[in-house]
Amino acid sequence: MIKVFLVEDEKIIRKSIKNNVKWEENGFEFAGEAPDGEMALPMIEKLHPDIVITDIKMPFMDGLELSDILKKKMPKIQIIILSGYGEFDYAKEAIKIGVTDYLTKPVTGEQLLEALNKVKQKLDKKKRQEEDIKKLQKNIKTQMKNMRYQFFGNLIRGKISVSKLMEQGNELGIDLMAPAYNFMLFKIFSKNENDTEAVYDLRTKEDAIVEEVSSQFENMIVFHRVTEGYILMIKAQNKEETIQVAKDYVAALTKRMKKEKELQWFAGIGRAVERLHNLSESYDSASKAFAYQYQSSGNEAVFFDKLDNEKIERAEDLQQVDFTKVNSESLEEFLKNGKEEAVHLFVEDYTKTLGKSNMDSFMFCQYMLINIQVGVMKFVEKMGVEKANIDRTFKDYKQQIAAVSTGEKAAEYIEELIRQAIRMRNERLGKKHSSLITEAKEFIVKNYQEETLSLSDVADQVGLSSSHFSTTFKQETGKSFVEFLTSVRMDKAKEMLCFTDMKASQISYEVGYKDPHYFSYLFKKTQGCTPSEYRSRRM
Repeated sequence: MIKVFLVEDEKIIRKSIKNNVKWEENGFEFAGEAPDGEMALPMIEKLHPDIVITDIKMPFMDGLELSDILKKKMPKIQIIILSGYGEFDYAKEAIKIGVTDYLTKPVTGEQLLEALNKVKQKLDKKKRQEEDIKKLQKNIKTQMKNMRYQFFGNLIRGKISVSKLMEQGNELGIDLMAPAYNFMLFKIFSKNENDTEAVYDLRTKEDAIVEEVSSQFENMIVFHRVTEGYILMIKAQNKEETIQVAKDYVAALTKRMKKEKELQWFAGIGRAVERLHNLSESYDSASKAFAYQYQSSGNEAVFFDKLDNEKIERAEDLQQVDFTKVNSESLEEFLKNGKEEAVHLFVEDYTKTLGKSNMDSFMFCQYMLINIQVGVMKFVEKMGVEKANIDRTFKDYKQQIAAVSTGEKAAEYIEELIRQAIRMRNERLGKKHSSLITEAKEFIVKNYQEETLSLSDVADQVGLSSSHFSTTFKQETGKSFVEFLTSVRMDKAKEMLCFTDMKASQISYEVGYKDPHYFSYLFKKTQGCTPSEYRSRRM
C-alpha cells in the first residue's frame, strides 16, 4: 500500500478529501493528516508516508516551506501541491523544490485520484527497478558463491592443472601463490542440540565470529561448506609457519569463544604441503584430524601430525561415531531450504565428509541410510504431509536400503530420497497457499457488494498478515487484491447492464460503489467505455 499524508488548514476541505477518495480500493493507505506544516513535520517524520498532499497557504509553516524541508530530509518522498493560487511564481518555486505535481483548487476527487495514480505508477516503477537491482545483486552473489564452492572442490580434488587453478583463483580475486600451504577445518556447535531454533540462529552468529577472528590474519582464505563447516586455507613462507599460524588462530578463537556460554567448537589441522597439486593431501589429513571430533568433548584443536596411528584409526572407527550427530544439522537445513537442482552437489559433499573407508563399509552404509531415512520422514511429517502419503511414498524403504551394497549406491539412494522430500515439501507449501487463496477468492466473490471490503478483511479471514496475504495473492493470481476485487465488481456490473433495466447509479450501489461517478470512471478505465455505451452495444 502507498501511504498518503494530507496537510490542509481548511477543515472542510481536509475532511472532504479524506472521505471522498477510495483509498484502499485504489492501492493507497490514508496515513494521517495535519492542519499546517509545523504540526505535519514531526508526524511525517514518524509515519514515513510515500506521498504528501499539501496546501500552499497555511499558518505557521506553508506548503512550500514544508516541501523544501521534506525534500532535504526525505529525498524519496513525493509531494503534490494543492493551491488556490495559480500564479506562475508558486509553480516555479514548487518545481525548483522538486514537487511531483501542482494542482489548482478546486480539485475534484477524480482529479486528485488521477494525480495520485500517476505518482503511484512512478513509485511502482521505481520499486520494480530497485527489486530488479536487488535480484541482480543476489544472483551475482549466489553465482560468486557457487563459483567459489566449485573452486574449492577443484583445489582439493587435484584434477585440474595448476595454471587453471591460478586462472580460476584470479577470476575470484583469490591469490594462491605461496611457498607453503595447510588446511584447518573447524565448526561451532550449540551445546543444546535439541533446540532447533538455536541451531538455525547459530548460522548468523557463527559467520560473525569467523569474520571477527579471521580479520586478524593475513594470507588466509576462508571457505564455507554446509557439511564441514569452515575451511581455512593457510598460506605461509614455510611448513612450520603454517602450523604456527594455525596455533595463533586457535588461540584467538579460544579467546573469542569464552564470550559464548552456549557454544563450543572443534578444529582439525592438517599436514602442510609445498605444492598446489598436493593440496588434496593436506585437506585429507585435516579431515582425518577433524574426524576426531566425535571422540572429543569440544573446545579442542587436533593437529594431524600429533595423532598416532591408533588415534587416527579410532577416530575413523565406525563404532566410535555417533550417527545421530553426523551432519544431522546440515541435512535438516538443506531439507528446509535447499533446491532440487543442488541435491547432487550436497550429497557429494555430505558423503565425502564421512570418509571413503566408511562409505565402503556395508554396515556403515546400512546404519547411515536408516538414520537419514528416519530424519527425512520426520521432516516431511513436520511439514504437514499426510502420514498415509508418507507411508505410501516410503513403504519399501527397508528392503531398498537392504539392497544397497556399495557407497556409490548409498549416495544414489540418499540423492533420490532428498529429492522426494523436497518435492513433497514444495507440493505441501504450494497446496497450503493455493487453498488459502481459493478461500480468499470465494470470500471476495461472496462479499464484493460490501463497500468497506478491504485487503485486511480478507487477510483476517484466511489467517494471514495483510502484507503476507498481499504478496501471496499476487503471486498465486497474477493480480493485486484491488485489481481482483475490481474485476469481480465489473463482471457483476456487466451482467446487470446486460440482463436488467437497472440504472448505472443503482448498479453502482449493488456492486459496492456508493459514488456513481467514481463507478462510471472506474468502469470506463477498466472496460474502455462508459456503462451506457456498454449496454447499448449489447442491445
